Amino acid sequence: MTLVVAHASQDICFMVGDTLLSHTHFQLDGDIGPVNGEFHSLKIQILSGELAVAFAGNFDAACGAIAALRLELSNGATIDPAAWLASRNLADVDFLVLKNGEGNQLFVVERGQMREATNAHIGDANEWKRLQELMQPYSGAFERHTIYENGRIARTDPVTPGEQEFDVVSDAMEALSRDRAGRKQPTVGAISGCVVRIANARISRQLEYLQAVEVSHFPWEPAGGFTLLASNEPTRGIGIFFRVGRKGFILPVGGTSHCVASTAETVQAFIEEARIKFGMKLTGGTWTEPA
Repeated sequence: MTLVVAHASQDICFMVGDTLLSHTHFQLDGDIGPVNGEFHSLKIQILSGELAVAFAGNFDAACGAIAALRLELSNGATIDPAAWLASRNLADVDFLVLKNGEGNQLFVVERGQMREATNAHIGDANEWKRLQELMQPYSGAFERHTIYENGRIARTDPVTPGEQEFDVVSDAMEALSRDRAGRKQPTVGAISGCVVRIANARISRQLEYLQAVEVSHFPWEPAGGFTLLASNEPTRGIGIFFRVGRKGFILPVGGTSHCVASTAETVQAFIEEARIKFGMKLTGGTWTEPA
C-alpha cells in the first residue's frame, strides 16, 4: 500500500509520500527486494517543473499509465493530465495530480472520476489515521531571513500557513515510516525514514525533489549518517547514500528500474554512477572521504 499527502494553495504546493511497495507485485530471485528484502519506488513522479503525479494501488497499472502520460506530454500533446488519467478508468489505482503555476492546483483521480482539492491523500486509510495521530503542532520559525554575505539582513518574510503544514506533514510521515514496533506487515515505509518530499521551490518556482542530510549523533559511530540527494534535471529522481557501510540506492523517475542498489564505494562515485546509468544530476549534502 501507500500513503501520499498533498496540498495546493497560493503560497505553496507540495506532496509528501513513502516509498515502500508490497512485494506481491514482483517476482525476483528469492523474492527478495534490494533494500533489506523490501521493494521501494518513487510513488511521487515529477514529470516537469509544472506537473507531478502520485499513485496508490496496483503498481504495474499505475506505472504504465504514468509512463504513457509522460510519453504523450513529451510528444507535445495538449491534454489535461488529470482528465487523461481519469479517462483510463483504472478501478484499482488512485492518483494525485499536482499542477504548479500562477494558480496551484491539486486533483484527485479515483475510480475514473476527478475532483479538485486543496488538501488530499491517497493510500491506506488506517495509516492515514495513524499519521494524523503523529502530527504535532508546528514548532519551527515563523519568519525567514534573507541575508547578504556581509551578514546584513536583506529582507524578512513570514513562514506561511502552507509552509508550516508542509513541515508538520513531513515530520509526521518520517515518524510513521519508522513506526514499526508491533507491526508485522507495515504498509507504509521509507529507506531509513527518507520519505519523498516535493514542492514548488522558492528560487526556481519549479516542482523539485527536496534534499536531506542526517548525521550520526552517537560518539561510537561519529562518521555515520546518510544523504538524500535530488536530481531535478535532466533525469529526475533521488539517491540515498549511507556513509557507514558504503551503501546506496538510486530511484529514478520513469523507466523499468524503480530502485537500484548501488555498487559505489564513495558518495562521489555514487553520484557518478547515477549520472552514467540514468542521466541523473544528483545534488545535495556530501562529504570528503578520508585519504
